Amino acid sequence: MKGMTFTEARDIAEGQIVYDDIEIIRGAWQFLIDRGHIRHMDEWFQKTAAELIELKICWPAPERRGPRDKRKNDFKNRPR
Repeated sequence: MKGMTFTEARDIAEGQIVYDDIEIIRGAWQFLIDRGHIRHMDEWFQKTAAELIELKICWPAPERRGPRDKRKNDFKNRPR
């Protein structure tokens, strides 16, 4: 969800901020999943996120390319 912060997403997912719109709640969970916050959160969040993914309510986080995966022009290995 555009413009959402970690704190807002966590509070919505936990039910501390109440919304009737299921898309906002799903968006909060997807935000936490996509940005990798879930793995650093309590077991309840981790299990709930896994269940939401299993039920296809949310999607797995996109694969991220770390700094080691970024390939720069490597002229040493370039065919001649």
